[in-house]
Amino acid sequence: MWAAGNNVKRGFTLLELLVVLVIAMLALAVVTPRFAALLPGVELKVYSRQTAALLRLARSQAISRGEEVALNLDAEARETRVADNVYPWPDNIGLQLQPTNDSQAAQPPLLVFYPDGSASGGMVIVSSSSRQYLIEVNWLTGKVNVHE
Repeated sequence: MWAAGNNVKRGFTLLELLVVLVIAMLALAVVTPRFAALLPGVELKVYSRQTAALLRLARSQAISRGEEVALNLDAEARETRVADNVYPWPDNIGLQLQPTNDSQAAQPPLLVFYPDGSASGGMVIVSSSSRQYLIEVNWLTGKVNVHE
């Protein structure tokens, strides 16, 4: 209750608010560059998981359609082709296929999934300048595994 003659004011002064804002701006200036440094690694991880999902999709298409489905990694065009679909690569990310056996090395980099669920097998390397992920495709089962 207000008593007569009691002039108690509550709140913050302008100077106190300015000090808090300056401290918050300094903290933001220090944290932002460190957060931005994490983003390239996150983008690579997301793209490697998308690539693994695309491999699993190709396998399931081969099984459901009852015909071979090939995944082509075109390094010159920087794109991945599965059936009639084309998926471009991000600018700072590269993909490379290491086949399971040497007989596939002379051919264009293809990874073939068969109607029985098996695959030609190999290792897809998703890389950037600082890190890489390995996506293994088992030739016998067609199972796709991502290794960091």
